[in-house]
Amino acid sequence: MIPLLLALALAAPSHGDLKRARDRFEFGAWADAAGSTRGWLADHPDATGPDAVEAWRILGISEFHLGDLNQSRAAFVSLLSLDPDYGLDPFLVPPPVVEFFDRVKKEHEPQLAPLRDRKREIEEQQRLAEEARRKLILEEQARTGPPTKVIKVQERIYLFNWMPFGAGQFQNGHKAKGTLIAATEIALAAVNIGAIFAHNSIADDRSRRCSVATPTGCSRPPYTDADRLTLQRLDYAKYLSAAAFWGVYAYGVYDAHKYYVPRVETEIGPARGTVKLGWAF
Repeated sequence: MIPLLLALALAAPSHGDLKRARDRFEFGAWADAAGSTRGWLADHPDATGPDAVEAWRILGISEFHLGDLNQSRAAFVSLLSLDPDYGLDPFLVPPPVVEFFDRVKKEHEPQLAPLRDRKREIEEQQRLAEEARRKLILEEQARTGPPTKVIKVQERIYLFNWMPFGAGQFQNGHKAKGTLIAATEIALAAVNIGAIFAHNSIADDRSRRCSVATPTGCSRPPYTDADRLTLQRLDYAKYLSAAAFWGVYAYGVYDAHKYYVPRVETEIGPARGTVKLGWAF
């Protein structure tokens, strides 16, 4: 694991150089931006994509601000060799830089014209190839007809396995079991909450208190014997309902994990309307 992390860390700077160059370029640190860009270009000598165009743009503008017009010209020529139609945005780049870039572009127009024509030919070939590919696919679809089956993929949420009230069962498609678990937990929760409120109501009602002076029914003050028996029964109801609730919850969690699959693939046949379930782990 450690050698892999070291390898990734060593491989990261080649891409990070260009990001650092962009960051330093935006802050006007021209020397740092130019150095980072040259490092990236050295690591990617054959780059021709948008990153390469961006790198030569940063290098050309940075060298211009540093006063090295020859290096700036060389960077702009390299940029134009990749994209002969490229132009600097006058709203983002100072006018002197834009004028210098346009002058370099005009001076090399005879060399850029063939590159521009070749680029357009390649783009046209790519467009024709894409049209041919689409035409081939459409012709094959017309020949073979509509698809014989449709696959519906449903991603399931693991967290639902730990939720009460049958959430895991409903996700697994066990609606009857989920309904039974949800109804049982709701009933037990209602009994538990009702017992708590009833217990507190009796225990906090001072008008129901008694003392040793009470003639009968107050063997253990401050509650009457009848209230004490009621409170004891409410305690039983509280604890038993709470224990039963958590027991049902534990069973629901176990059952949800037992039948849980991360992804369900439903195969639907259009002609017959058949359904086939597939599980992927």
